Amino acid sequence: MRLHPTSWRNVCATERWKFIESRNCRPVLAAVLLEVLLALALFVSAAAVMISALNASLGSLERQRLGLHGINLASSILAEIQLGVRPPISEAAKPMDPPWQDWTSEVIVAPMAGAESGQVDLQQVEVVVRHLDPPMVQRVGQVLPSVRDGVSKSPSNGGSPQGQGNP
Repeated sequence: MRLHPTSWRNVCATERWKFIESRNCRPVLAAVLLEVLLALALFVSAAAVMISALNASLGSLERQRLGLHGINLASSILAEIQLGVRPPISEAAKPMDPPWQDWTSEVIVAPMAGAESGQVDLQQVEVVVRHLDPPMVQRVGQVLPSVRDGVSKSPSNGGSPQGQGNP
């Protein structure tokens, strides 16, 4: 029984299976199965690539967030030193107060060499902030006028004690 492709729709399902079994169509069925498995493998591998890219993106975002937070904490400590709230002295690494208990801060103060007569004594202040897990280090530094005995030698305040403004 030879069927024309256009008349295939008119044949009932049982006759179709008889036709397939009579023609020994196992190689065709195996090829279809192989094609389906290949498509499934391609889909799974594409999904794995997308998931790994998303994971890498989220990890990068977390590192950027922690880096920005570390710079903000270091800038806040440097601002406290500039305002006179915190003394400009070297401090060893110590844990920060909650809610930043995962961070440590360290202040490094070094005098600047080469101050000639008539110039303001300067010191380099560096704030180092570290995150414990994941490990992250952020550094912020600035050159500030030296402060001795509570009196700044900067010309902006005329040698007045820190904390008191100019009249």
